[in-house]
Amino acid sequence: MRKQVETILQALLAASLAVSLMGCAATRPPQRIQDAIHTMNRHMPEYVTEANKALAGSEHPDKERLIGMGERLADAVDALDRWASGKEEVREEAER
Repeated sequence: MRKQVETILQALLAASLAVSLMGCAATRPPQRIQDAIHTMNRHMPEYVTEANKALAGSEHPDKERLIGMGERLADAVDALDRWASGKEEVREEAER
């Protein structure tokens, strides 16, 4: 009997987690967050380009790693911008 109750509770927990994640995926962020993401995305590519250019000409021991981090950061901000503007959903549907 105890095993059945435990199994039911685990199933309910898994179901509630799945439902909450579906809700997060279906909603867009508040407008102030969307605006902040757009502002970051507007300036990030130039910042990363200039920082990578400065790193490439330097003797910094971790320059390769830092250049890669800058590029990944720019990609991440771009993905956030697409999500905040609703373009990511259109892109996912087009890939299907």
